[in-house]
Amino acid sequence: MVKESNAYLLGGGIGSLAAAAFMIRDGRLPSGNIFILEAKPLLGGSMDGTGNPGETVEPETVEPETVEPETVEPETVEPETVEPETVEPETVEPETVEPETVEPETVEPETVEPETVEPETVPSETVEPETVEPETVPSESISVIIPTPAKKRNEGN
Repeated sequence: MVKESNAYLLGGGIGSLAAAAFMIRDGRLPSGNIFILEAKPLLGGSMDGTGNPGETVEPETVEPETVEPETVEPETVEPETVEPETVEPETVEPETVEPETVEPETVEPETVEPETVEPETVPSETVEPETVEPETVPSESISVIIPTPAKKRNEGN
């Protein structure tokens, strides 16, 4: 199926060139079935590396080559006829198994003595609170700004 497919890529930029490479490598598409259509004679798109930014370079004009597609004749495959196979079922003789007799065991209950646990004593520690002295600021360095209310305008004047 892949060998009969064609791919037409618009523009000769890096994206089309990368797509063609992946179609050949991963898609197993023959390179003769990939067509890159470019309006300019110079491949590479914006990555052609010619000139300076903002400067346009007019390359020489090249006439595109026309390639005639190959005609491939479809291959005809004759279907195989398969005869059904008949299988005879096997007959299996059932086994006879004698039942076992099992004597029940007698189990005597165990007596368990309760365990006594003594509580642990943990010595308590007393923690003294830390005292922090307040900082004193000299009174010359403190300035207080008191906002004054805005005066109301009389709208009648």
